Amino acid sequence: MIWIDFTLLWYASYRLCRNVCGRTLYLEKLALALIFALVLKSLFLFFLIFSGIRPIAIIQMGMSILALFSTLFLTKNEEDKEEVAQKTGYAWITFFGVGLLFFLSMVNAWFFPITESDANWYHIRGMSFFHEVRFDSESVVPQLKQYPPFIPLIFTYLIAFNAQYLKVFFPILYLCLNIIFYSRLLLLTKNRKIACLFTLILATTPYLWWQSVLPLLDFTTAVFYSSGSLYWFFWIKNKIEGNRSKQDTSFAFIGGMLLGLAAWTRMEFLLYDLVPVFLTVYVFSRYPEEKGNTKTLKLFFISLISLPSIWFLNLLAFDMVLWNQVKMVGGVCLFLWIFAFGWTSGKWEFSESSVRFSIFISIPIYFFLLLILGAEPIPVWKKLIISLYRTSTVHVFYFFTAGLVVFLFFEKIKELPDPIKVLGIFQLLFLFTHLAIFTYAIPKWENLADFVHATFIQPGNSVNLSDTRGMMAIYPVLIIFTGILPFVARRLGNE
Repeated sequence: MIWIDFTLLWYASYRLCRNVCGRTLYLEKLALALIFALVLKSLFLFFLIFSGIRPIAIIQMGMSILALFSTLFLTKNEEDKEEVAQKTGYAWITFFGVGLLFFLSMVNAWFFPITESDANWYHIRGMSFFHEVRFDSESVVPQLKQYPPFIPLIFTYLIAFNAQYLKVFFPILYLCLNIIFYSRLLLLTKNRKIACLFTLILATTPYLWWQSVLPLLDFTTAVFYSSGSLYWFFWIKNKIEGNRSKQDTSFAFIGGMLLGLAAWTRMEFLLYDLVPVFLTVYVFSRYPEEKGNTKTLKLFFISLISLPSIWFLNLLAFDMVLWNQVKMVGGVCLFLWIFAFGWTSGKWEFSESSVRFSIFISIPIYFFLLLILGAEPIPVWKKLIISLYRTSTVHVFYFFTAGLVVFLFFEKIKELPDPIKVLGIFQLLFLFTHLAIFTYAIPKWENLADFVHATFIQPGNSVNLSDTRGMMAIYPVLIIFTGILPFVARRLGNE
């Protein structure tokens, strides 16, 4: 029955994608429809449990049928059809390579049970959601109670239908990421050779593929954040180049929703979402809109903040003391609502220079607050050194993919097009945000020597730390950034 239910929801999502995602390829629409279906399913389950209704299979199927019925009247968007070159040998090699890796991931998910300790806790949360019909079960440790609910809700979905293979959705998300990446790069470069080559680089990055068979938060978050970043980039690119398009609305919506979905999966990614928010403010201050024309901005902010806001509001009902980190991220969410309202309503205006100044002044302010609030139990200077080391060295676990940054040295950075510069700044700000988050957090070990030993002598102790896994979200962006560099286009320009 679960396949019938999910097919109904997937087809409903596909019909929605046909209506709102005009400038996308066919396979890309299918991949987006699958992600949309998971979003809808998690929201259905969330509101059922919040209302005290056990999400049994028959109720879920009824909601899926209603969702499908509501999309039957949507028409297909015929605008902005994209024409690309016919399939070549490169495409078949790529399809075979990605397909083989996806098959191996599915075999792992199908035949091997959940053994990871964190994944077992997500499974327990999923069972408590279904059987106890509550989010603050006493059978779940306090730390995990406060984590966003997306992965446990997907487990709840499978449990409700008595599905035994709880890991199958994670390889499917791996496939979706590769399809979206290939489609976006193909539409950017109009060059199938480049799209195929760099999709294979993404698909064969060992760390990414390995994480795709683990039922954890991190790879799922990486899929949502990196995919959202790509659609956000298309929107910003059109803005910079002055190419007004009706598809800007869909790019802003999809980009915002996927970025918000990352925070609906792993809470701290709302802090990483500040990177595209800041760059959006910068680009729109440099290339201002007509007064009152803020529809896409409003849609972007609403789609980005809504999902995390639902969870933070739900946490307020918990009969427990919230972690300080949770309160801090919740404060950021509230700040984004206030900022979005003030800016998009026209009450606040920002110049290009003021946006630049704000990023420079925020760095000393952050470290000043860190010295005041974060001195225990490890000194701030020691945490900063450890975080600098980790942010610099975790890339060894991504093998040769990290080496793509070498291509940047073949370019004259000042002569790069503005959209490429913005995407490069996006990656730098992501790294700075990563550094700031893990400077604030308490490190696993107190001494730098322990991290050096874990990195090079016993990498098994380091390969699965949160900072290593969190870096997955930027690698698809790095790969696509390299793929659109002029040097790469000149070398691979002939099909």
